[in-house]
Amino acid sequence: MISNINKTKEILSFYNLNAKKKFGQNFLVDSNIINKICDCADVNKEDTIIEIGPGIGALTEVLCNRAKKVYAFDIDPDMVNILNHELKDCSNLVVFNKDFLDINISDYIKEDNIKVVSNLPYYITTPLLLKLLNEVKVKEIYIMIQLEVASRIIGKCNTKDYGSLSCLVEYMGKANFEFKVTRNCFYPAPNVDSAILSIIKEKRDYKLNNEPNFLKFIQNIFSMRRKTLINNICNNYDIKRDILESILNELNIKLNVRSEELLLDDIYNIYIKLFEE
Repeated sequence: MISNINKTKEILSFYNLNAKKKFGQNFLVDSNIINKICDCADVNKEDTIIEIGPGIGALTEVLCNRAKKVYAFDIDPDMVNILNHELKDCSNLVVFNKDFLDINISDYIKEDNIKVVSNLPYYITTPLLLKLLNEVKVKEIYIMIQLEVASRIIGKCNTKDYGSLSCLVEYMGKANFEFKVTRNCFYPAPNVDSAILSIIKEKRDYKLNNEPNFLKFIQNIFSMRRKTLINNICNNYDIKRDILESILNELNIKLNVRSEELLLDDIYNIYIKLFEE
């Protein structure tokens, strides 16, 4: 297969198919971008790769040529059929007709230290990312996502992009904006531009008795951005205002602070004072 728009159209026509909006199908047709993604991820013969939503396999084929093993998961049986026919000579490719959100990765993949290299469907980017961040087998993530979401993930304190997603990702690893991908690199072209984001997983060395509660706390304090931190906490927890004020004073944090003004370490310290001391 050659990754270009004419070949993509030919394959879809041969199988009498069109891109399906319900699955967020926008096929990457720029071979330069495909190779750039694989270069960015340093895909090599030692690597086990997961690809989510491979579509007709333009990226998949290059991954198979470079990696030791590629596991591709697609919810659409039509795409699985195309992959099994068009890439039948790729002996290191295993294709599953599964919704990645619903599976236990260990049931399908035995290897550890996995790299994820994928053009994620826009409509489920955040839940897919959170699943990958919490999967112990996955060590490195290289994903194509909507440019706006990429900006939120790498958002810094005191900016409009900074929020719960920024903090959750920062807690789990180091995220980097690699490069922008314009909408004309896809067929059909989406209404927005994209970006390649890399995340090297390395969890913060926080001492937590209940990590899920801490992660939920991060989400809760950003639930209403116009409210102060105290109001957000009072809205989500049965905690008296004077206790919150006392904790903020102890930590030298102003009482009218908003969540987007807090570094992740500040959020952690507040959480510990509230729930684990």
